[in-house]
Amino acid sequence: MGGDKLMDADRVVDEVLAELANVDLAITEESAGAPSDYLREHRHEYVRTVYDILKTRPPSQGPVRVLEIGAFFGAVCVALSRLGYQVTAGDIPEYIEMPQQVARYARHGVKTQGIRLEEFILPFADESFDVVVMCEVLEHLNFNPLPLIKEINRILVPGGLFYLSLPNYARMKNRVNILRGKAAGITVDEFFAQLDPKNALIANGHWREYTMPEVRTMLEQLGFRLQDHYYFSYGETIPGGSLKKRLGKLFYRTFPTFKENQTALAIRERRTDIRFDIPSTVHKELRAL
Repeated sequence: MGGDKLMDADRVVDEVLAELANVDLAITEESAGAPSDYLREHRHEYVRTVYDILKTRPPSQGPVRVLEIGAFFGAVCVALSRLGYQVTAGDIPEYIEMPQQVARYARHGVKTQGIRLEEFILPFADESFDVVVMCEVLEHLNFNPLPLIKEINRILVPGGLFYLSLPNYARMKNRVNILRGKAAGITVDEFFAQLDPKNALIANGHWREYTMPEVRTMLEQLGFRLQDHYYFSYGETIPGGSLKKRLGKLFYRTFPTFKENQTALAIRERRTDIRFDIPSTVHKELRAL
């Protein structure tokens, strides 16, 4: 990263996080006060996302309509709005349609829209957006994601950008776990934790993670062209550190496919003509998409 756009991303994200630190972002009464640490820990992700979008779809070239699916606390949405984008925050209705959330987003010029991804149909007209952002969402879906990706293709304009960030299933930790006979995905312990009343979980675990070739296949089969793809690691953002950490950074620079996370920037090249049959066991009403 470098240049004025990175400085803009850094500055605006820091301003947004400073404001959010003084706001009750709780999803439930039980989780009141919990999100502050989460926001600080994920600052580097917000900066990277905002920077990538500034670089690939600058608002100086005209109005840019952005939808973030899984907007969560809104750090990316609000930052992009401040930088001149026309932003819609999408998330589960139980959260995003709470009066305090609607009002909070509106103060920053961000529209809100409840979305149930498991229903497949996104509540937007064809070609409604220039950019769709989906960061750390796909891995939480416990259903086939292909109809959703097809819908994202539908609501993007021709040449629109689908910005997808998610864990790298082929990361070093997973490879080591498999060699040791352990689970590489969600564990049985996590199943118990999800149902523990003492846990105010902000989100369920990772039901299905993906490798880079899988991401490419899904996108290209559904009308996208992969413009860029890169791996990243949280440790890369931590300055200095012990000898062990420095050696770790050197290792991941040498073998980037072992890093924890990945980002794909895909261009909507064509309207996909693939037809999906939807079983009645998956959806009560929708039979095809």
